[in-house]
Amino acid sequence: MSMLAGFAVVVTEAAISFFKRIHAINFGVYGATMVGKTTLSHQLRTRGEVQTINERTVGLHRATRKTIKLDGDAHTIRSSDIGGEAIYWKEWVKDMQIRKPKYVIFMIDHRHLDSNANLDHQVAWKFLVDIVINDYWPSGKRKKEKDYPLAVSIWANKHDIWGDKYKLDKEKPMTKHEIFEPFSYGMKKLNDKGIATHKFIVSAKSEPDMVYRGITTMIKDY
Repeated sequence: MSMLAGFAVVVTEAAISFFKRIHAINFGVYGATMVGKTTLSHQLRTRGEVQTINERTVGLHRATRKTIKLDGDAHTIRSSDIGGEAIYWKEWVKDMQIRKPKYVIFMIDHRHLDSNANLDHQVAWKFLVDIVINDYWPSGKRKKEKDYPLAVSIWANKHDIWGDKYKLDKEKPMTKHEIFEPFSYGMKKLNDKGIATHKFIVSAKSEPDMVYRGITTMIKDY
């Protein structure tokens, strides 16, 4: 490789790196209340052990930029912290319609495994899937192509809490864990709409590398 060509490669790589840092990729983070959305937001901003957060998020908070770096690869993302109670689900729609996230993360924990009667995640998931795949916004406005996300991922959070009780089967891939079973039909509906789906297991409170890997995997693969 000539010196001139080598210089061009260095300049190109520097330009790409600079673009990744200033160009924020919109992520939408949704899920039932107390699932760890606020903890994830803190993890993306600070990296490390996040203090326990007991307060419930109220309404829709302003989207903020976070820069993540893993294995020398840096990306800047923008996400909002939004309440997970049903009265705030209209704010999920508002966030999706205004910011048009390229990637959507739906967070769950283990409550549906602890109790078959607990349908917090399933009900919220159905609401989210129906909104995403619908050709129209609730206002009646028809969606454009940019209104659909490239991928929707289910993140099974709090693995540090439930991991010993509901162990991963070493003979099976992580994506086959029982925690994801109730959401398979919704994922099929997303796939039928042409939207990619992804599964991930993480602890947003104490596993920053896994959090960052989940984000970068979505960006790279989808």
